[in-house]
Amino acid sequence: MMEAVVSLKMPENWIKDALMQYPSVIKIISSKPVNGHAVRDLVEIEVEREEDVPSVIESIKSSPNIFNVDITPIERGKVLAMFSTTECAVCRLLAHTDCFLTSSTSTKDGRLEWSLLVTEKEPLQKLMRNLEKVGADPKLIKITEISDKDALTARQEQITRMAFEKGYFDFPRKISLKQLAKSLGVSTSTLSEILRKGQKRILAKYFREHRVI
Repeated sequence: MMEAVVSLKMPENWIKDALMQYPSVIKIISSKPVNGHAVRDLVEIEVEREEDVPSVIESIKSSPNIFNVDITPIERGKVLAMFSTTECAVCRLLAHTDCFLTSSTSTKDGRLEWSLLVTEKEPLQKLMRNLEKVGADPKLIKITEISDKDALTARQEQITRMAFEKGYFDFPRKISLKQLAKSLGVSTSTLSEILRKGQKRILAKYFREHRVI
């Protein structure tokens, strides 16, 4: 298992428009293909100026290439957005790749920085070639060998954080296990196991750090 960090330039799309208008950090949490050429994205947007949040939400909703929008504020200056889009070539490439995205963060120069988990180099090389074709100017920052245990931990942390931000752990729950599994494109049994292991790891770490002697 390997972790690769890739920097890329976004072609014209909603992400580039948002970054140009509002100082923000945009993280693509999940991207999966739906209905032919469309892609369903789950994105976290953290706006530098809290007062810009309504404008960012309106900008996304008014985009002609975005539909089925669901936006949830998760804390001050930060929202979780789920929507479908037909005009994001980079998102489509990501949705069809065998590389597993663990984080995607916008940088101040208007580029995105992806952290990817891959089992072998060929899928990564193919993704880099395809990103080059759509004008994303991909640059491989680094690639390192990691253990399967580390990869599983990254997946647990990502999915557990998503479940927390969508309100799965709230009482009453804001989203069901079935709904969350559908948004992630996994079975409920798989998601339940990932969340169980993720919670166990978080609790074990907490009690180690807060042990009463």
